[in-house]
Amino acid sequence: MRRFGLLVLGLVAVAATALAAQQSIAARLSGRASPEIVTLVQDLGSSAASRGLPIDPLIQKAIEGNAKGVPSERVATAVRLVYAQLDTAAAALRSAGPNSPPDTVEIAAGGFAITAGLRGREIAELARTGRPAAAVTVGLRVAGTLAALGVPPAEAVTLVSASLRGGQAPGDLLALPGRVQSEMARGATPAQAAAGLARAAAAQARHGPPPHPGPPPHPPAPPHP
Repeated sequence: MRRFGLLVLGLVAVAATALAAQQSIAARLSGRASPEIVTLVQDLGSSAASRGLPIDPLIQKAIEGNAKGVPSERVATAVRLVYAQLDTAAAALRSAGPNSPPDTVEIAAGGFAITAGLRGREIAELARTGRPAAAVTVGLRVAGTLAALGVPPAEAVTLVSASLRGGQAPGDLLALPGRVQSEMARGATPAQAAAGLARAAAAQARHGPPPHPGPPPHPPAPPHP
């Protein structure tokens, strides 16, 4: 009986969450999308909320399509694609190991990476680097940005994975696209630039960062007169 009561409470909580999501979607899309798109995003948003997926990317895609004057049927296709990408990203992150379930921020980052050309198994590879979820989230965003710059997904994932395993700080990860662009400006292809940086990151992961120089030695005392 107690289990039945807990089940009922769980179902009520899910229903309340879905209703809140629908109301939020309607308010945010009011005057910014056609009624058909609002209904579609509400339906997909309820499903997303029940599956632990983020809702914001769906809303943003609907707003973007309306702002660009895209026909409703094409906006609907685009919104459904975003939902599928988020679902793929979530499944890939969950398959990466027995860590805590991914939160919506990490799933949204995975969806962004998939939009840029990465696949589910590459999302999982980044999640298996053993780094905290916050670092993996940054890594997913960076990998997607690298792919958008023309770096092949495999090379983008190799570079970001090596950087994550090397324990690079978020600021260093975020600097990777700029470093790739600098190498490209010197004549390297996107793949060559990423491969060179990946080798350096892997070497650092094996040997650690170079030691910081210690304080300069004290100058010798002047001779006594």
